[in-house]
Amino acid sequence: GRLILEGRKNMRKIVYLAFSLLTFYLAGVYRLDVLMFLFFTEILLFAGSCFLPGYFLKNLDLQIRLEEGENGSRKNEPVSGKIIVRNKGRLPVTLFILSLTYRNLKNPEKNQETKLNLKGYVSARDVTEMQFQIVSQYCGILQCRIRELRVYDYFRLFRKKKAVNLQDTQVLLPERKEIELQGLEEFRNIEDAGDRPSDLWEKRPPDVDDVREYQKGDAMRDIHWKLSARNDELFIKTYREDVIRQASLFLDLRYEGNARLREMDAFFELADSIIRIFVRDKIHLRVWWYDAAGKAMVVMQVSEEADIRRAVEELIRNARFYAETGGDDAIQLYESQIQETMSLCLNTKFQLTGRGEVLADFAKDLERRWSSDSLS
Repeated sequence: GRLILEGRKNMRKIVYLAFSLLTFYLAGVYRLDVLMFLFFTEILLFAGSCFLPGYFLKNLDLQIRLEEGENGSRKNEPVSGKIIVRNKGRLPVTLFILSLTYRNLKNPEKNQETKLNLKGYVSARDVTEMQFQIVSQYCGILQCRIRELRVYDYFRLFRKKKAVNLQDTQVLLPERKEIELQGLEEFRNIEDAGDRPSDLWEKRPPDVDDVREYQKGDAMRDIHWKLSARNDELFIKTYREDVIRQASLFLDLRYEGNARLREMDAFFELADSIIRIFVRDKIHLRVWWYDAAGKAMVVMQVSEEADIRRAVEELIRNARFYAETGGDDAIQLYESQIQETMSLCLNTKFQLTGRGEVLADFAKDLERRWSSDSLS
């Protein structure tokens, strides 16, 4: 492609110079001052065109932005981008070409970049905006970068280019898919808890809501002793709801070998779908995982849609799959601190476990999906 473009550019120069020589020849044969003036004009334009691309380059400023949707950017949905080109010069630029590349930063294969060329023009002392769209089939971090800017003179005889390193990134969230899990009835049932919370619900100290005068039959443990002593009269404490629906989901990022992009994508998608089950059922969820890079535990509280997006964005942006033995001590220590809460675990074998049992195994379904995608 580049050889063809170079050949066309050289052909334009040859045709232009041949036409100028023809003008000079005719001016000599017919001794016409008009033709001689035209010849000198053509030579001046040729020389001036040589310097124009350099002038254009100095006066063009670029910006790139990836626009985020109201509910975030998601895989398999178009991500809109915008390049703003500002011309500070006194001459219009009739043709410039921007070379873009975009890739998913979660892809371990570093050379997997897709190239895109955009053509445009901009008037003198004006601004133009160039729109483009990108679709990615995987979750991750979309990076779009301007690599090169090429500008041409008015006759497209000369061009000049410069390397550019402007970029923007956007987190690509999973599609909002709901899945149904069997065997989680006990995770949703609080009606049988009675006065004793089930294993799922975390018992917290009750919050005092108000006080009232003592009535016959009130429990002695509910007497507000300090207030009663000051007033020489018994007062009873009343409480807010003291049982909070709470569960815990551990995202086990330990992985044997090198994870490919499709495995990471599947893990993010499953995590998002499982979290949605608890939010839908109005269950407060503690989502946590071990950050191998920072050697620290990351804990996110999720109770509504905005929390889902924040937690999954944090997971995609900063979480890394790591070797099987990494962080074992830290994980065991944190697990011991939340033993009062019913805990689930999603591992990189795509299994959801709880109480030492496999509640759901998604591996076979994923293998079938990947096989179908490879055939298509």
